[in-house]
Amino acid sequence: MKKTIIFLLLMIGFQSFSQYGYKKFYFSAGITGQYMTAPTYTGYDANLTAIPRYNFVELGPETTFSIEARPQIGVGFRNWYKYREYDDVFPTRLSYSIPVIVNFNWGLNSEENSLYLVGLYLGGGYNYSNVISKEPPYDAVHGFVIDAGIRFDGSPIPQLGLMYTIGNDGSRIYSFGVYYDF
Repeated sequence: MKKTIIFLLLMIGFQSFSQYGYKKFYFSAGITGQYMTAPTYTGYDANLTAIPRYNFVELGPETTFSIEARPQIGVGFRNWYKYREYDDVFPTRLSYSIPVIVNFNWGLNSEENSLYLVGLYLGGGYNYSNVISKEPPYDAVHGFVIDAGIRFDGSPIPQLGLMYTIGNDGSRIYSFGVYYDF
């Protein structure tokens, strides 16, 4: 009996998520700049970013919930310091970041036939960021991320986004991105 009830609840849930008549998949790409602070280093990254997005719930004609991954790869700079004992700048290295975010979308590009010329999104998720290196500092920064952005119709910069990661052991990542919607 318990399994039957759980099965019925899951079917009702999947039925409410399987809506038709609106675009479910979106793709954006662009450039993201990051500044990070950690207990033993600070750093800057410049990353190429891909944003596959899936709208899993349509709340209305101009509002949706989506899940997106935002994989980034680029160049990272780290300044290593430890409690004022020593300072060292390490060479440029490959950096990467993998945030996974659930967003609330409103207006432009929230769904395919949007009538608005501006769109907003706000959400949260999890981010993992690191550099590719055999020598320190290569401590990963990971934790909860807050995401917000705005989309413009007909502008040279169609999407601007901000992310703030509250990382492990007091680390923070501040990100700003410029993206093009396909």
